[in-house]
Amino acid sequence: MRQIYRIFTKTVNERLKNLPDRMLLVMLASLLFLVAAYSSCSSSPQKATQAPTPNQSADSIADETVTSSVPPHLKPDSIRLSLTSEHQNRPPIITSPRKVEAAAEIPFTYKATFSDGDGPGILIQFAAYPSWLTADHDSLFGVPDAGTRDGGFLLIVSDSLDADTQHVSIQMMPPIVVYGDTRTGHNEHRRLVNLIMNLKPLSVFHVGDLVNDGNIQSDWDTLNAIIGPLRAITEYFPALGNHEHQSPLFFANFELPHNEQWYSINRNHIHWIILNTCVAIAPGSEQYRWLENDLANVPDSIKFIIPVFHHPPYSTGPHTEDEMGLRTILVPLFQQYDKIGIVFTGHDHDYEKSFCGGIYYIVTGGGGAPLRDQARTHPCSQLFLKTYEFCMVQIVDNMMYVKVIDKNNNIIDRIELQVR
Repeated sequence: MRQIYRIFTKTVNERLKNLPDRMLLVMLASLLFLVAAYSSCSSSPQKATQAPTPNQSADSIADETVTSSVPPHLKPDSIRLSLTSEHQNRPPIITSPRKVEAAAEIPFTYKATFSDGDGPGILIQFAAYPSWLTADHDSLFGVPDAGTRDGGFLLIVSDSLDADTQHVSIQMMPPIVVYGDTRTGHNEHRRLVNLIMNLKPLSVFHVGDLVNDGNIQSDWDTLNAIIGPLRAITEYFPALGNHEHQSPLFFANFELPHNEQWYSINRNHIHWIILNTCVAIAPGSEQYRWLENDLANVPDSIKFIIPVFHHPPYSTGPHTEDEMGLRTILVPLFQQYDKIGIVFTGHDHDYEKSFCGGIYYIVTGGGGAPLRDQARTHPCSQLFLKTYEFCMVQIVDNMMYVKVIDKNNNIIDRIELQVR
């Protein structure tokens, strides 16, 4: 009997280390019954064999003898009752998301979360994850390189009795580019376009002054020769600048939403609003009424709203300060919406970052037109750079990352915004 007990104990200990399932528990319970039955039979006095009565067979007498030798609490019916009334394990359930987003050169972290099971311990494992990720206890982290493709991994959460598994997909979010004031600097413009193409952006926005004279077809021909390869791989959304002169050639060159002068689109969880500051935009105008309605109907799923237009409300460049009076026309309206955290403009040929009323106002006018010096100072101005550049916008989870890149592919400024 002792030898059987030692074998039983050793079996249980070894199997428990290997995450037993409910079938194993049933087998062990059956083994327990056999051991107890054997023990009771070997230690109890043997009953004399009874002769069968006229109404009783020899087989029924044998069954009755064996059953009566087993303690009542270990009879088969008692064991079945015990198993069904035993506490059933509550397995862990993974609650962390099945789909996540990442962006090139932006730190990525995934933390496993779950509803706790009631097993003896929790084990979290990640499997089949991309090489740019590192696993550490309940998290995966890493920084994807430019050009990293969509991927995924397997998450396993076990409580030593049961396990939950989940495949998690990683979607790489392509960047969006904003730049402008390209005009006559064709070599500089072409150099910037080559850098932008390497990023494989989802969309490109231009803040206006695409050409020097919008009424001259050859200016559009030169522009198209430069941006043609870019437009072949991505969307291109321009705003009208003063150098386009509201020319029919602008509208012939692009197919844009709404009336093609002002319109909005959703890309990468951002509601992009393109305005025309060269025509009537004051309260009561057709454009302003459209803008009010558009802002009032932005979907809840949108994380940020970004207006794009030509004339800057805030700039220290050589053009007349707040030339179109937009500080009184647009700025108060923008401040009513928490999702507006940044505005892109041009007109002055430089890069400038201003911060007023909780909103960044960016001048990204270094697309190729002749660069100009700073003409004055302003308390809202944080950075002025006389350089050719473009802005790259990335979204990861509830964060927006803006990188400003010059013609030599150097990052010259960064902005980070959190969803409000």
